[in-house]
Amino acid sequence: MKFTASAVISLFACGAVPAVADMRAVGATKDATVVYNLQQCGDTPCALINHGMEPTLSASQQNGEAVRILLGFTLPAGIGSSDSIASCQLQMQRPVQGPSEPYGLTASEALGSWDQATVNGLTSLPTGKVLGSVQATGNERPNAIDVTDACKDAASGGSDGSFSLWVDTSGPAVMFPSMKTGAASMLRVFTK
Repeated sequence: MKFTASAVISLFACGAVPAVADMRAVGATKDATVVYNLQQCGDTPCALINHGMEPTLSASQQNGEAVRILLGFTLPAGIGSSDSIASCQLQMQRPVQGPSEPYGLTASEALGSWDQATVNGLTSLPTGKVLGSVQATGNERPNAIDVTDACKDAASGGSDGSFSLWVDTSGPAVMFPSMKTGAASMLRVFTK
């Protein structure tokens, strides 16, 4: 199907295609790997160990263990209200280690109040609604995940625009660089 310039302009004019005035990107303000299992790591339960200051972020669902990525963001300055947000996307970096088979990545809402230096499997529980998912392969950079609802909630929540996201995978371990490497996970905010 071919679209002429006048057909595309007509689509914009009638609102069939949302107009996007601006795109702003911000990096994660905090990130951590959080482990949920009943295993021991020496004398300490593995779930009690903090992984918030490490150079990589890991996610996996295997062998009765859930490992999740917890990300914190603050909306860019100048986002006046949730009505000004057309869409929001979470963009993970290229994995430093990925499974050989395809895997899914899912982003969910998380509680925003957590400390990167102390968060662990008992201080931050994986709660919140699922926002979006994508399929990824090996060490290729995953497509962006739609997290618009979380951005709109943060813009209308009367807070400073801060919010958090869980990132889960559907299978074997995948590792991403953390913000400590200078390659933070990114939030792209498209405004109207």
